[in-house]
Amino acid sequence: MEHPKNKILIIGGPTASGKTEISFEIAKKINGEIISCDSRQFYKEINIGTDKPPEWMRKEIPHYFIDFLSLKDEFDVFEYNNLVIKKVNEIILNNKVPIIVGGSGFYVRTLLKGIFYLPLELKEKQKEIREKLEKEKTEDLYEKLKKIDPEIIEKIHPNDRYRIKRAIEVYEVTGKNMTYWRNQKYCKTLNEIGKVLYFILMRERNQIYERIEKRIERMFNNNWIEEVKNLKEYGYEKFLREKGPIGYKEILDFLNGKNDFEEIKKIIIKKTKEYVRKQIIWFRKEEGYFINFLDNEEAIEKILKIYKND
Repeated sequence: MEHPKNKILIIGGPTASGKTEISFEIAKKINGEIISCDSRQFYKEINIGTDKPPEWMRKEIPHYFIDFLSLKDEFDVFEYNNLVIKKVNEIILNNKVPIIVGGSGFYVRTLLKGIFYLPLELKEKQKEIREKLEKEKTEDLYEKLKKIDPEIIEKIHPNDRYRIKRAIEVYEVTGKNMTYWRNQKYCKTLNEIGKVLYFILMRERNQIYERIEKRIERMFNNNWIEEVKNLKEYGYEKFLREKGPIGYKEILDFLNGKNDFEEIKKIIIKKTKEYVRKQIIWFRKEEGYFINFLDNEEAIEKILKIYKND
C-alpha cells in the first residue's frame, strides 16, 4: 500500500547535470538524507574519477552507499535494491526524507519496478550458456527468441545482439521467458513504501559538455593519474578495467605506454560525452518530472515547488 505522507525523492539525470550539488541543497531545506544511486561511487578504492560528494558535504548531510564496497567484492542490483528499501524505511522512521541520487538509470528503474532474482546455484549454468550463445549468429539467435518469447521480440531490434542474447539466456537458465519474469516481483519497490517524486535533471547538452570538460580537467589536476598508478601497483588493474568508470582503463593504457597524455584526455572527454548522450536517451524514456534549467538555483526552486504541492 502507498503511504502518501511518506514522500521519497529521486533525483536522476545524466553525468555532470549537477545532481550532487542540487540534491545537497534540497536535503538541507527539507530535512533529507541522501542515498547514492551511482554504482561507481559504491567502491572505496576509486575516488577522483567517480566525482564523489566531498567529505564536507557528507559530514553535513548523511550520504549512504558511498565507499561501502571494494572493487574485489561481488555485488548486484538485487542486493542494492534490498539495501535501499531497508535504508529508506529507516530514514522515514527517523522523520527524515529519503533522497535517492544518481545517474545509474537501471538501478533507479529496479527500485521503482522491481527485478527478478537469479539464485546463486544457477550462476555457473548462466556462464556456460553465455559462452555457448556467444558463438551463434545474431540472426539465428533472433529466430530462436521469436519462438521462446514472442511478446518480448516485438520490443527488440533484430540487430540488438546484447538484448537478444540476454533474453535467451534468461529463458535457458530459469526455464521461464523474460516476459514472465518481468511480471514477477521478488523484491519490494519504493512505491510500496511511500509517494515517489522522480525528478530528472535536464540541462542544455552544450552546457553539460562544457561541465564535463571542466570536470575532467579538475580530476587530472587532483592527481587522477597518481590514483590509478597506485591502484595498479596494488594489483587492482583487472578490477579497474572491469568495474572502473570511463577514464580508469584509458589511464591504465597511458601508464602502459599505449597513448600519450593529451590523447587519453581527448579519449576520456569523447567517451564521457557519448555516455551522456546514452544517458539522456535512457532518462527521456522514464516517467517523472523533467526539470529543464540553466542554473542550480532554478532547478532547486522547481523541485521544491513540486515537492510542497504534490
